[in-house]
Amino acid sequence: MKKLPSFRTLFSAFWETFLRENVVLVQAMGLCPILAVGYDLKYGVALAVCTAVVMLPANLLISLFGKRVPQWLRPPLYAVFTTALLLAAALVLRQFISADVYAALYLFLPLMAVNALFTVRAAGKQAAAVHPLVSLADSLGIALGFGVVLCVACAAREAAIYGTIWDIPLGFEARFPEAEHPFIGYVLLGFMAAALQWLRKLWHRFINRRKGDSL
Repeated sequence: MKKLPSFRTLFSAFWETFLRENVVLVQAMGLCPILAVGYDLKYGVALAVCTAVVMLPANLLISLFGKRVPQWLRPPLYAVFTTALLLAAALVLRQFISADVYAALYLFLPLMAVNALFTVRAAGKQAAAVHPLVSLADSLGIALGFGVVLCVACAAREAAIYGTIWDIPLGFEARFPEAEHPFIGYVLLGFMAAALQWLRKLWHRFINRRKGDSL
C-alpha cells in the first residue's frame, strides 16, 4: 500500500496547478470554451462545474489503473471516459438545472472531452505514477484554476455587454457589445496572465527579502 502523502504534499500539488502553473494563464490550455462562450457568468459556472465533475474522477482513474494501460492507449480511453462523464453532466444540466444554459453549451460540452485540458493529463507519464490523493489534489487545482479564470472572464464580459452579472443589473448604461467577440476574450486573458506574472514576481521578491533578513 502506498504511503499516505502529507498535507504539505497535497497542498503543494493543489497550489501548483491552481495558481503557479495555472492551466489557462500559464499553460494556455482550455482557451476555446472561454473565448467562445465565456461572456455570461451562468455559462461559466456550468462549464466550470462540468469540468470539475469530469476532471476529478478521470484523473483518479488514471492514477489507480494507468500503469496497467499502455501509454499510447491512455488518451483514447481517457477521451471515451471523459465523453461519457460530460454527456451525463450535460443530461443533468438539461433536466434539472437550466435548459437555456444547456442549449447555449450543448455544442461545446462534447468537444470539451478532447480538450487539451483533459487529454494532456492522460498522456503524461507522471499521471499514472502519483498517489491517488495527490492526483485528486492536482485535479482539484486544475479544475478550480480553470473555473476561477473562466468565471472572472465571464463576469467581466457579461458586465461589459449587458451591464449585468448573473442577470442582475449593475446600474450603469455603458455597453460594449464587442466584448462578445473571442478577440476580446484573448485580450482579457492576456491582462489576467500579465497580472498573475506580476503577482508571482512580487511574491518571489517578498520571499527573497525574508530570506535575506533571516541571514
